[in-house]
Amino acid sequence: MICDQCGERPASVIVKQTQQGQTTERHLCHVCAAGNQSINIAFEQDPMAIHQLLSNWFPAQQTTINPVRKEVAVCPSCGFTFTKFLKLGKFGCASCYDTFEPQLDEIFKRLHNGNTEHTGKIPASYGNTLKIKKEIEELRKQMKTSIEEEDFEEAAKLRDEIRVLNSQLEGGVSNGN
Repeated sequence: MICDQCGERPASVIVKQTQQGQTTERHLCHVCAAGNQSINIAFEQDPMAIHQLLSNWFPAQQTTINPVRKEVAVCPSCGFTFTKFLKLGKFGCASCYDTFEPQLDEIFKRLHNGNTEHTGKIPASYGNTLKIKKEIEELRKQMKTSIEEEDFEEAAKLRDEIRVLNSQLEGGVSNGN
């Protein structure tokens, strides 16, 4: 079948339009279809991309959105922005870590499957010892928070847990673990 518009090339696109109950069908070549304003498909790319197909059926609504400007954090030492960090994947200096700390937690959670810190691999011989040390460190942080909140009963429980873990740690170290 030949293109209905130019009459030169073979038709590779069939355009069906329904307006007020009447359906019209046009056969177009890829060149004429690409130049047709009623068809908004980029033929150089994947012609069956779902977003292109849906954009032809449901035209985009023209809405005006006033963009909200966000405060952009800038490192005071090197002038690095968080956007620049996201593009490059590395910081400009050591103080960037402190400057962008609030935004980093979310990124670390995505990178480390919900955790905010990287644990890495631990040799089996040190695994239990390091696990206990990390637990003690976490309990000390909780105890400090409990003391600041004047929850002394909770702080005492945490202190006792820390003592038990310390005794396990000392016993494990003396046993050769």
